[in-house]
Amino acid sequence: MLKPGEEDALEHHGFVFEIPSSAESLVDPVPLKAMGRFAHEAASVDPETGVVYLTEDHFAGLFYRFLPNVPGELAKGGRLQALAIREWDSADTRNWPLDWSPATARRIPMGMSFATRWIDMEDVESPNADLKDRGFAAGAAMFCRGEGMAYGTRGDGGAQHYFNCTQGGSERSGQVWSYAPGEGEGTSSEQPGTLTLVYESTSTDSLDLCDNLAISPYGDLILCEDGRGDNYLRVLTPEGTILDLARNAHEGKAEFCGACFAPDGKTMFVNVQEPGFTYAITGPWDKLG
Repeated sequence: MLKPGEEDALEHHGFVFEIPSSAESLVDPVPLKAMGRFAHEAASVDPETGVVYLTEDHFAGLFYRFLPNVPGELAKGGRLQALAIREWDSADTRNWPLDWSPATARRIPMGMSFATRWIDMEDVESPNADLKDRGFAAGAAMFCRGEGMAYGTRGDGGAQHYFNCTQGGSERSGQVWSYAPGEGEGTSSEQPGTLTLVYESTSTDSLDLCDNLAISPYGDLILCEDGRGDNYLRVLTPEGTILDLARNAHEGKAEFCGACFAPDGKTMFVNVQEPGFTYAITGPWDKLG
């Protein structure tokens, strides 16, 4: 039991930190507390609006957005919100067996889209680690282990934010979602955004625990596995086909992570977490499909 005043001495984890790419020396680790205290995983910044979208790595996590007071200057504060599905309060998007799920659960077929709304979050710095629980009770949608996220364009759908739910789906081996911002996103006149279940793994042979992701210059999603056997880099084409790109042949079978493309789009960099290798993979990326 903490004594009065001892709470101030604790260093609570679960905040976002910003590292300036131009820094040439150590910088002060200043937590951006307005962005919430929870099991943060990935962030995606919308270049049109400066809105930041955030995933939560928890079996009953939420999907958040942060509306900065000053776009591009996150340390100046802002407002944290959680995504909810219109006409389906406290949605459970995991597609787990219904007897494992809350009463609000329902089955979601692959390709289904939903209109969305956003719920203001209160007490976002709470040390109680209950932000997701309070958000879900207020109507926010539940996602299973939101992890990697990337912003880009695939096919004819326009620019969207894509994110992985590592153990979502009926096989609990992964889902890929997209969020398309609505017109006027983040303003008082915004139109509903669109949430879509892009892909759901039907077996670990096709996709096993998708974690980080990247978007190729040609619209393919590169999915990094953190699976239970051999780990692969998988490709999800705009047409919905899963392809094998690479397998980690190291005896440790560690996960792939941190995939990203060079600015010219010709080289993809990706890490293997253990023993700590970084690979540079060149194209032709336009021939994946």
